[in-house]
Amino acid sequence: MQTANHENLRASLAPNDQIQVAAIFEDKLSAKKTIQQLANSTDVSTDQVAFIDASDTAMSEKLEQESKSIGKNLWHSHLMLGGVGFLVGMLAAFLLVSFGPELTKQNPLFTYIALISPGIFTGLFVAGLVGLRPDRSEIVQAVRHAIRRNNVAVVINLKKTQSASDIASFLHSRSKNVVEAVR
Repeated sequence: MQTANHENLRASLAPNDQIQVAAIFEDKLSAKKTIQQLANSTDVSTDQVAFIDASDTAMSEKLEQESKSIGKNLWHSHLMLGGVGFLVGMLAAFLLVSFGPELTKQNPLFTYIALISPGIFTGLFVAGLVGLRPDRSEIVQAVRHAIRRNNVAVVINLKKTQSASDIASFLHSRSKNVVEAVR
């Protein structure tokens, strides 16, 4: 089996059990046939595969299986990176008040306020950027776009022992649009 090029760098670096691969098909028959062929020729089981069509009301749950853990991770990353920003601002203000120009030595309160605020803001901004996950948006948008056009999507949640590139190669030979992302 030929290996697929990983267009998604994060997906190529993440552990295989954190990878999700989606393929878009024009009709249900070809999608179901591909699922069966995939199950027969690889170690992918049918419980790893989510089939999404236009009548599916649980599309969001199939794409984002663990929404509580996503929210928890967002909360923790904002707290942690906001705290790091606060500490960096405090350290910079301390250094300026102790060893900086006379203006910062004479106005320590304003120096601390002026450096802590951007530190916290920068930490929270970085946490927001990390939480955006543009690689997740690519798979979600591809599936939504396909569903709007009455196509069918097959989403596979990989296990540790499975190769994302092998599964993606298998799907590329049967579908025009295959997307990988970290869950």
